[in-house]
Amino acid sequence: MDIEQSAIDADLTDVGATNVSSSLDKHDTGYKLQLGYRINEHFAVEGGYVDLGEARYDATFTGGTARATVEVSGPNIALVGIMPVNSELSLFGKLGAINAKVHERAFATGPGGSATGSVSSTNLEMLWGVGASYDINRQFAVRLEYEFFNNLGDDDDTGEADVDLLSVGVVFKF
Repeated sequence: MDIEQSAIDADLTDVGATNVSSSLDKHDTGYKLQLGYRINEHFAVEGGYVDLGEARYDATFTGGTARATVEVSGPNIALVGIMPVNSELSLFGKLGAINAKVHERAFATGPGGSATGSVSSTNLEMLWGVGASYDINRQFAVRLEYEFFNNLGDDDDTGEADVDLLSVGVVFKF
């Protein structure tokens, strides 16, 4: 996830935290389940559900601690352009949309007690991807894919972030 640690540190400093020491883990494991229909040799449509994982921010400061998490998931649909290289290998590109739900949770403790908060937003945003598919036989293939999800979230509530997903999958053809 494209999240800036320094911006979150600045938010804590703006509310009075001093001596902020933090860490940000913006890499996680995601997964997806897709169904598709190949229209012809060069075009397909696919859609399904994708969970893009979670980013986690942890901080300590004079007199307290803070933790925040951001999770992103949602249904998606895409048009896929396919370029066969040979009888087993195909390259593809895709363009589509995701109805992304961004859910943030925060917890902080300090001299005045503790506080928790949660906010979420759901927005329709663009996605694109590129990849390769290798047919093992007529029913199974393996697929390597890079996808980019643009401006997920709401600038006013959750903030916006770009998310990249690199995936390896198995394709079952019926």
